[in-house]
Amino acid sequence: MKYGIIMGMSQKTVIERVDVQGAHIYLGMADDGSPMYSNDGNRVMQWLCDAWRFRFNANRSNRYIINKNKEKKPLSEHPDTRTVKTMRVECPWIAAVPTYVIQSPDRIENTQWFAAIARRKTNITHHRKAGRMPSFLSRKHDDHTFACWYNNGQNALFQQVNRNHGIVTIKGQNPKDYRDHGTRFTIRIHIRVSQPIRPYTGIRVNWTKRTLVFTNTPLPIKREQTGMAVGVDVGVAHAAAQSNGMFLDLPKTKLAKIDREIRRRQRAMARKANLSGKTRRQYVRDGVSQRYARERAKVADLYAKKHRIITDCYQKYTTGLVRDFEIVCVEALQTANMTRKATPKPDPNTPGHYLSNGQSRKRGLNRSMRNNALGMLRSMLEYKTKLEDTCTLVQVNPAYTSQTCFQCKHIDPRNRESQAAFQCVNCGHEDNADTNAALNILEAGLQHLASTDGAWHGISVQDMLNTLRGQHATLPCEPQHA
Repeated sequence: MKYGIIMGMSQKTVIERVDVQGAHIYLGMADDGSPMYSNDGNRVMQWLCDAWRFRFNANRSNRYIINKNKEKKPLSEHPDTRTVKTMRVECPWIAAVPTYVIQSPDRIENTQWFAAIARRKTNITHHRKAGRMPSFLSRKHDDHTFACWYNNGQNALFQQVNRNHGIVTIKGQNPKDYRDHGTRFTIRIHIRVSQPIRPYTGIRVNWTKRTLVFTNTPLPIKREQTGMAVGVDVGVAHAAAQSNGMFLDLPKTKLAKIDREIRRRQRAMARKANLSGKTRRQYVRDGVSQRYARERAKVADLYAKKHRIITDCYQKYTTGLVRDFEIVCVEALQTANMTRKATPKPDPNTPGHYLSNGQSRKRGLNRSMRNNALGMLRSMLEYKTKLEDTCTLVQVNPAYTSQTCFQCKHIDPRNRESQAAFQCVNCGHEDNADTNAALNILEAGLQHLASTDGAWHGISVQDMLNTLRGQHATLPCEPQHA
């Protein structure tokens, strides 16, 4: 089975360089009261990022949160209610910022805030941790970014130069009283592209990482109706196991090499903190050495690389599932609950002491589950099946799917001899443990559909055993309407 990549909601490109044409841009007043101008691309981009963050935090200062006593607590003691027009007058250093740049934080901040509220409500409904609300952007800790609206070609125009290169132009003008070096200017962002740029509504620049992202609508997955259904069991030994006997395995060798490098650099960071004679927290608070900062930045890069590898695997895999199957059945796992610490066991004979509770083994299992990012696969399937009307995602109760024999439905923990082997103590049925669980998930999903709309009431996994035996072929499912 071949899997492709879904065309997502954005296209990321790499910024190669930035130059300014036309007038020198007015950047504000110097300490001595003289106006500052510049046509240096790096300085202008940093100026745009600072202005964008300033406007974003001004909008965020008007938000409030509800504390434990159900009281409204403002995020800032001094909310900034100024409009863009007023802010341009009172803060001359943002007077020359293009309109579609300085207006974009209003909408983005509003969307981010209310999306966080909706996400918290969803998490609470599903008995998960609510999660934190977003706060202010930090110049020191957050990436330096800004956005600009396309607005039907008013700004942020893209021009293809050749096969792999293009230019995004952002136009603006200096304020009325500061046009000694010209009036209109054009900021040209030279980017490297790897695919044709689709119609977009805006751009997002990350100057810290030197990337530019085009925000565009996702393209639907091209697929033909196959009348097929599949059950998917996620786990640790295999990232995903299908009911047809296929498996998805992450590149464990590559990920293990990254993990070893992360641990090596973390040990180096710990040595540097210990040699300072301070605690780790105090050492970081007082300011770390340049070597420590380099190690910390490299660790962050390695974690990001690891995340990209896992995301790429799941993107390709989930797109293949949506393209090749009409129904995809998965477990409704609560990964946050699964990765909790083991409950302490007090020793009844010795007060203040505890019995072994398997925390060491649980810690290793938790690490493996987090490395496999079990929840990522389900979240990708959720949004991709919404893009494709002919594919349905069914989430079933995960209870006992790994202990239930698919043949006789006997439930017993002893059925699971090991991580990989399954042998029923009742009927003697043998199979791969993950494949057996995927078959149970598929059957539970079909039963759920039959109980809700009745469209699949004529299909039973048990009825197809003769065709499945020995090859675990995926069930052909045709809707039967009464």
